[in-house]
Amino acid sequence: MNILITGGAGFIGSNFTYYWLEKHPKDKIKVLDSLTYAGNFETLRPISKKIEFIEGDINNRKIVSESLKGVDTLVHFAAESHVDRSVFDPSTYWQTNVHGTLTLLEEAEKAGVTRFHQISTDEVYGELPLDSDLKFTEKTPYSPRPDNLYALSKAEADRIVMDFYEKTKMYITISNCSNNYGPFQFPEKFAPIVICNLIDNIKVPLHGDGRNVRDWIHTRDHSSAIELILEKGKKGETYLVGSNNDRSNGYIAKKIVNLYGANENMIRNVSDRHSNDRRYAIDATKIIEELGWKPKIGRDDFNEGLKETIKWYRENQDWWRPLLKRKAMIMDSSKTISAYISLDRESGKTKFVFGKVEKNDDSKGVASSVGKIDTEKHFVEQNLIRYEIVIRNLESKKWYQNSSEKIKKEIKSLGINPSTFGYVEDLAGREDHLDGDTILSLEKIEHGDPKYGIYGIGSWFEVENTKKEKRMEGYYSWGWGPKSGAKLLVLIKRRGEITHLATQRELKFPTGAIEYTLPGGLPTLNESVLDFIVRSLQKDLNLSVANNDAVLDQIISLGRLNPDSGMTNNKPNLYAIVVDLSNELYTDVKKGDKFEEDEGIVLWPIEKLSDLINKCDDAYFLSALTRLNLMEIKGLKL
Repeated sequence: MNILITGGAGFIGSNFTYYWLEKHPKDKIKVLDSLTYAGNFETLRPISKKIEFIEGDINNRKIVSESLKGVDTLVHFAAESHVDRSVFDPSTYWQTNVHGTLTLLEEAEKAGVTRFHQISTDEVYGELPLDSDLKFTEKTPYSPRPDNLYALSKAEADRIVMDFYEKTKMYITISNCSNNYGPFQFPEKFAPIVICNLIDNIKVPLHGDGRNVRDWIHTRDHSSAIELILEKGKKGETYLVGSNNDRSNGYIAKKIVNLYGANENMIRNVSDRHSNDRRYAIDATKIIEELGWKPKIGRDDFNEGLKETIKWYRENQDWWRPLLKRKAMIMDSSKTISAYISLDRESGKTKFVFGKVEKNDDSKGVASSVGKIDTEKHFVEQNLIRYEIVIRNLESKKWYQNSSEKIKKEIKSLGINPSTFGYVEDLAGREDHLDGDTILSLEKIEHGDPKYGIYGIGSWFEVENTKKEKRMEGYYSWGWGPKSGAKLLVLIKRRGEITHLATQRELKFPTGAIEYTLPGGLPTLNESVLDFIVRSLQKDLNLSVANNDAVLDQIISLGRLNPDSGMTNNKPNLYAIVVDLSNELYTDVKKGDKFEEDEGIVLWPIEKLSDLINKCDDAYFLSALTRLNLMEIKGLKL
């Protein structure tokens, strides 16, 4: 077999490359990888003389065409998978994961490739209820959350693959796998950061309540599953790959700490990650029964798999330590503000360190590649696909099927409207059953007159309990959906030191009271988080990033907040923003001084924050301050 492995310098792709070389030493192996943030040639250096390595982008047709010469099998791992980066740089995800996959398919057909296998993820199925025994199967409808662009782009890539199969009848298969662990995984991921922090005696960050569940599989078992699919899989089929090893993050952290020989007080809770789905779990019955696959390091052998992984990271520190210094680039829509993404080991999250883009910067993976992306085109395309996925998910729900045609028509109309799409996405997440109750149908929808702006939408469901007693349940949702907008805790940095917190003092309607609130609010359609932050600083604090009034220094995610639990499902994001303030602004305000306008920006000295907290009743403000303190990020302890 002559095989091309795309993304073969990444975590799972490199492990598969080693596996294939071991199992099929006579095969000719090519690896195509662009060596961006997640690709690391050092991973393949020990076998570099036994394979042909090609550095290149899967969107570059010339490179792809050259790579496919003499190839009969293509295994497609290459993808942007950095979830935090997807929030700030969505167009790159769409370009690589969706359009890159189509490029590979079209060039593979031209080259006469007879076998194409698409590597996908269980994230395309959305999330499962936390306290349930439900598992994903090949019949589970795709339902990625619209704000998880990684999952959304992989779902669309899978659809393109299957559409291509229907059109060409090329021998194509797809596998959707659960969380992988093992050697060569980047230290920003959960299992490696736990191990690497323990090696360096740094406390282990556990996000949120630690109850989020993932289905864990050793990457070698994943490789053996792909091998079997390539050898025996039926064309046009999808196979779910998992080892029946769904575990909570809290369990994983404690297990690794115990196996390492450390004390559990090395674990500390930090605020949750962005788009952190509650539970994934895979039912791998199909690949087990039809192809005879069986994991060698399954649930019962999980301890051994973790011990082996811990040992690998202990013995290969020269591999992972340089990666801690690696940075990924993102850019705003104007392509004038750039940020490097790096890992904060104490919080277990990525942090964003900003600067200005030089106009003549042609460095690899920065301005040269970003400038080729038609952002507007990809965003419009993404919106349509988001709508189609949400509607398909809705149509699978019995309560939706039982609703009147009038209600269905109204829901679809609201889904097309960008200002109310989030409401429809919220509805699509409503299952048919809630504990012992059954949601029978949606009976009524009410919202504000559009000429006044749609602030929220009321929904009335008919519900039946186990005694067959029916009742109506009302629910209120924001038109922008359950994850509407963001609030920003802005920290002012001068001469390398954080001296003030910048907030706003504004008149609140209808009470007439002057209150201290955080800048932020709702995004505009297709607005990235980075662009939203830049706009909010200008709108709410009159600080222009474009004019160098303030230079973005860092962005730190503080998780989500549910400020009105029990009334709505609204969960806005909280971010801490560190900005370097121009020396020409507020020159009279020294360290320790307070500056306060009647209505407008407030600069409150860090050492006097307790006075501000006593004046403030804003839930976003108080939560953001508390979470930032609890995260204990070096240099940002308030």
